[in-house]
Amino acid sequence: MRSSERNAGVDGLTGAGHNRYVAIEESEVERPEAALRAALGELRIHDASPVIEAGMPMFVVYDAPEITPLFSHEEAGASANRISLAEHTGTHVDAPFHFDPDGLTMECVAPDALLLRPYKKFDLSPLDPAPGELVGRAALEAAGERAGFTLAPGDIAIVEMGWDRHWPSVSGDNTRAFWGQNMPGLNEDACRYMADAGVAAVASDTAACDNAVIDGEIGAGHGHSTWFLPRGILIVEGLRGLAEVPATGLFLALPLKIKGGTGSPLRVLLLHSGGADE
Repeated sequence: MRSSERNAGVDGLTGAGHNRYVAIEESEVERPEAALRAALGELRIHDASPVIEAGMPMFVVYDAPEITPLFSHEEAGASANRISLAEHTGTHVDAPFHFDPDGLTMECVAPDALLLRPYKKFDLSPLDPAPGELVGRAALEAAGERAGFTLAPGDIAIVEMGWDRHWPSVSGDNTRAFWGQNMPGLNEDACRYMADAGVAAVASDTAACDNAVIDGEIGAGHGHSTWFLPRGILIVEGLRGLAEVPATGLFLALPLKIKGGTGSPLRVLLLHSGGADE
């Protein structure tokens, strides 16, 4: 198991806390929450979110977060920060209202919209898509066939472009790094294919999912404007380390309940029984 899974920051599902999920009293076995705890104890966890920090890579239209100390241990015997950031920072979800004036804002999105949903991962990285390139339906269908799955209603479709290879390896002023200024996207037929399948969300390892971008120039975005958000299909962007997880598993994330929010940062966990990195 890789360190990204061992140190996912959710003590209890893997690693040292494993036993508190599987050591369940006999009297609890019939309870649904006990069965869930036991099942979770058998799964591996991949943390698919980056660290939120000053200077982190951002999509072309957003500034990086600002993290300002309010007081320190030396001053007050405790420590706290003020954080200022765009809703669409790091791994995040787009609410329908982001592109649809009649769509739901973040506080109205169902709290379980991204909670333990089945995911299906389309690995497009062998195609090595270029910035500005729009990947089509045929490529998605071929990737699904190679992985042995078909989309079902309620799934979360994950699109792996292999784009996190462009994420800067050193912290610093990376706000306008290549990763957020250039990326491939999806053509209209690909977006329609996933919408017609009845997916709950479409997620990607790029900063803008279906949008294609070259040197900060934003191109087509058929998912944002037509096939996803206006139909209530959420968009999740900025996933990390997708090569480390198998093609199917469970997707777990909770957005913040932001009044009037167009989106929210997420901590995305991909739960699986092993495969891709073994």
